[in-house]
Amino acid sequence: MLLNLLESFVDNVFRDTVIEPAIGSVLYCDLAFGLAAHSGIYIGDNTIVHLDGDGIVKSISPDEFLDRLDGLNTAISIYASCNDVTPVGYETVALRAINAIDNKRNYNLLFDNCHQFTTGCLTGDFENNASNFLWMLKMEAESCIDADSWRVWNIN
Repeated sequence: MLLNLLESFVDNVFRDTVIEPAIGSVLYCDLAFGLAAHSGIYIGDNTIVHLDGDGIVKSISPDEFLDRLDGLNTAISIYASCNDVTPVGYETVALRAINAIDNKRNYNLLFDNCHQFTTGCLTGDFENNASNFLWMLKMEAESCIDADSWRVWNIN
């Protein structure tokens, strides 16, 4: 938790933050000291679409996004896909996420998780098997929406 607190402090105080992600931005938060993260897609109006641990695609608030596992995580900040300091995303990505709301998937922590869902929103291929980890999702975001940096979303 201390490492996340320090990283979040640096990212919030010394780096540029994002006032609001772009529609279709990829978002993520750290869940376990850099060992696990959660991801989703920003669709506007302070709403994020994500694959929940129960396998259902849901739209939620930023507070709910950070409160994964009933708050038993190290999430402090939400990071948004950016090109340098400018948030990036595409409406097509947001539309794919919106169209998936209430869909049920066979959730599996390693093989059918939030990162695979989020990658599906980027590429249109929800059955992809190559993006089950955050670093893989970040590579897809760079390829699909030119995301070359990740900035804290200044939700306040």
